[in-house]
Amino acid sequence: TIDDGLCDYDSCAGCTDSDAANYDPEATIDDGSCSYEVTQSLIFDAYSFNSFSFNVDMSTEPVNQLFSNSDILLAVNDASEYYVPDYGVNQIIVFDIREGYKVFLNGATSQAILATGMPIDASATSLPLNAFMLNLIPYLPQDCMPTDQVFAGYEDDILVVKSDQSDYYVPSFGVQTLAEMCPGESYSVFLNGSDDMDFMYPMG
Repeated sequence: TIDDGLCDYDSCAGCTDSDAANYDPEATIDDGSCSYEVTQSLIFDAYSFNSFSFNVDMSTEPVNQLFSNSDILLAVNDASEYYVPDYGVNQIIVFDIREGYKVFLNGATSQAILATGMPIDASATSLPLNAFMLNLIPYLPQDCMPTDQVFAGYEDDILVVKSDQSDYYVPSFGVQTLAEMCPGESYSVFLNGSDDMDFMYPMG
């Protein structure tokens, strides 16, 4: 009639939510590790070089598969690697979560694509930036953020940040027409100085 604390149960820690991507049917104790796929919607405008990126993991998604239902002229990254489907050119092959991209559409109407995957841990992903070139960086966080907060602590290393709408952030001159950065976009970054650097989005 008195529990002496000696009870022993077979237990297995893991994700017990069947809606999670990493659901473990053998888990009996939820250890808080459940993770969920999210869908990101990207809208591209006609007659414009659209800068874009993913904040979900698309590292195993072939570029031709993502654009299989789209009518695009070309896509390109900052290393001048191209995807031009009408001419059978595919130098990108698969997407790199550390890269931003640009796409130009065929036709006169805007188009949308959906990207589904696991959210990227922005505060644990290092983005290499090279000197003497316009680096096209992805926006990895799940929510928009003021540009000066994104680059807090990097002000002396950044010469200019530019969006595809020609909004700018130039910290040394106090210019911030690029008020915030948002998911789905990529941004051109030119460094101040001759040294390469690694950039990470702020935590939290």
